[in-house]
Amino acid sequence: MFDKLNKDIVSSMKSGDKDRLETLRMMKSQILKVNARGDLPEKDLIKILQNYAKTLKESMDIMSKHGKTADVSKLEKELSVVEEYTPKMLGEEDTRKLVSDTVSSLGLTSIKQMGLLMKEITSKRNDVDGALVRKIVSEILQ
Repeated sequence: MFDKLNKDIVSSMKSGDKDRLETLRMMKSQILKVNARGDLPEKDLIKILQNYAKTLKESMDIMSKHGKTADVSKLEKELSVVEEYTPKMLGEEDTRKLVSDTVSSLGLTSIKQMGLLMKEITSKRNDVDGALVRKIVSEILQ
């Protein structure tokens, strides 16, 4: 994935797409903050980019609350580039099924066991939204 990112940076430079180039460079810098050579397993690279996407979404929420629509549209474009490199997140229905299946397979009965459930789900899947999982678990286990 890191090689693909570098190739896309070069192609964006050649095509003159400055917005995309800026976003790709920011993605690369996020990866290089963690490992100076960028030679991380794909799972770690995806996690880094998902965290970056989450930061962009939070920034978009803040900007929209303050009425900065121009900045929000810029962040939306940036987010669309980042999402090209991350797996599509599971929808609420699929996440609900995954959580209920995991709860029954682990035999969980209390909300105090949420950490065990979160660890199990995140170790198997990297396309689930942790906040959505927490919400569903709190509904199921109470």
